[in-house]
Amino acid sequence: MAYPVNLLTNQVDCDLVLADAAEERADLEYRQTQLRHLQSVGSGRASEKGAELVAATAEYNALERLLVDMPEGPTRQKNERAYKRLEYRIYVLNQQQQTGLSGVVTQFQRHYELNCLGAQLGENATLTTEVQARRAAL
Repeated sequence: MAYPVNLLTNQVDCDLVLADAAEERADLEYRQTQLRHLQSVGSGRASEKGAELVAATAEYNALERLLVDMPEGPTRQKNERAYKRLEYRIYVLNQQQQTGLSGVVTQFQRHYELNCLGAQLGENATLTTEVQARRAAL
């Protein structure tokens, strides 16, 4: 994108624009570093949550099959409580996976934001180059 650098009529104007661009670049790079860290940490957590969900679902299904033929008594009551706890745990894990900080959707959004930051950093570099060239010409 070509910037209207001809509007910059002296070196002081150029210095002000360059200072703003440098500050913005620092902010963008800081945010990029944060997102990269969160993405690397979160991807491990997303895998852990996925594995935990698979294990809880398998145990839930096994208890479901056992409860069908189990006679009434304290063992059945204990297994029914475990069954209900697992049902709730599966619900929570699904919610975390969809909306939590380590969920798949969140990882996708972080990746998208990192791509956007990369584009913004490229534009910032273009702006800086054009203003520096204009400053040198003045």
